Amino acid sequence: MNPNNPPDASRSKRRVLVVDDHPVVRMGLAQLINKEDDLAVCGEAENETGALEAAHQLRPDVALVDWSLKNKDAAELITTLHQDYPRMSILVLSIHEEMFYAERALRAGACGYVMKQEAAGKVVEAIRHVMTGHPYLSERAAHAVSDDVRKRFGGNKSPFAPGDRPSPTGTSAQGGPQPGSPAPHLAQAITVSIVIPVYNSEATVEQLCDLLIKELSDSYRLQIVLVDDGSGDRSACACRRVHERHPELVDCITLSRNFGEHNAVMAGLNCAEGDYCVIMDDDLQNPPSEVRALIEEARRGYDVVYTRYEAKRHAPLRNLGSRLHNWMATRALGKPADLYLSSFKVLSRFVVQEVIRYTGPDPYLDAIVLRVTRRIGVVRVRHEPRKHGQSGYTLRKLVSLWGNMIVSFSLYPLRLLGALGVMMTLVGVLYGLYTFVAWATPAIKEPDAYQKLNAANWFFRGIVLLAVGLVGEYVGRIYKHLTRDPQFIVRDTLRHRPRT
Repeated sequence: MNPNNPPDASRSKRRVLVVDDHPVVRMGLAQLINKEDDLAVCGEAENETGALEAAHQLRPDVALVDWSLKNKDAAELITTLHQDYPRMSILVLSIHEEMFYAERALRAGACGYVMKQEAAGKVVEAIRHVMTGHPYLSERAAHAVSDDVRKRFGGNKSPFAPGDRPSPTGTSAQGGPQPGSPAPHLAQAITVSIVIPVYNSEATVEQLCDLLIKELSDSYRLQIVLVDDGSGDRSACACRRVHERHPELVDCITLSRNFGEHNAVMAGLNCAEGDYCVIMDDDLQNPPSEVRALIEEARRGYDVVYTRYEAKRHAPLRNLGSRLHNWMATRALGKPADLYLSSFKVLSRFVVQEVIRYTGPDPYLDAIVLRVTRRIGVVRVRHEPRKHGQSGYTLRKLVSLWGNMIVSFSLYPLRLLGALGVMMTLVGVLYGLYTFVAWATPAIKEPDAYQKLNAANWFFRGIVLLAVGLVGEYVGRIYKHLTRDPQFIVRDTLRHRPRT
């Protein structure tokens, strides 16, 4: 933290805290801001810890925060500042034009987002604007976010003028209904996002979305996020048709290739905007009519609600794999033994925000959820027979999922290997004692050298190979993290949701 002005010099001015890990950028911003008669930089910080200390000591009016701090995004810092200092305006500077970054910053609590490429001309204007209590998106930032977020933060214009800001009641300044406002009976309703990973489901995805809209749109503000995970059929076209019929309700994300179910769900969670987020399959085995029961159970105070099927309609081999997976998760993740980790579940907004902070290449959603909370509910639901096609879960995918769960989210293999090492040591000590006693006692026949050498050789070779393989797996995971192997790559996005 480096204060640029003494407290007395800036007391009559609006105080700005600059948070950026580049000293040259901080210096340039300080010079730009300090030229203004009504603004002064009261302090600087280069990381999250320094920013929190400066905010506590200086109590600035505005925090100007760089989105990328030491290879870490500022979402957590923004959330903390927004919660601890609600009167302080938070303005984000970023080099990222992708929709995900702008929307994450705004949802975390920022009230403005400015691209660094245009900061010199916009930063002072943005600071003054957010201090009036109105949100601000620079022109390039406004093009980066979805229509829904743009409207929620004040309309289609950029910067958002005070007269364009929507009123809390959904009416315009002239008293008429705001374009795109929800129906009156939904004005106070909660928003529910439904994330559906889609893979080779051309025959079912449109019917599923129609049933969800029919079942839930009258009770909740609905958002359906379809994530096409590199399907081999025309599922992407089916998703596009649903979006074209219901552009205000359905968002479509098309991934560049098949990344796997959990990666696809993570892509959908990054776009989910609801107070609650339901995750369900695309094959109509999860009845849309059961979604309401999950949401109502979650509203009783649970962070996550899983489903337990009254009777599973999977094939016997799939059911056997699920039971084995459940057993492994109990031991590797510390999961409650009576909890079934179903793919049909609902997450609170708090859990969604925590889950999307995980940026590793191989996410396992349930392991991340169990890291976040133990406030877990369970609801019994129906499980319908599969009407079209067959399950995409092969034995190879199940084994891959188990390996990902155990190696990426648990120290269980290392501890198991350590326990095996202790056992080997005890066996070695006991065998050594036996050999010594046999040597000292002529009545006991000592094993010959070939038998001892052969047994020890095979045993220790197997253990060494096991250890090398396990260490190699961990090294491979570390390598993937260091090379920033992406969770997913978005090829195309369709979003047009004119709601407040």
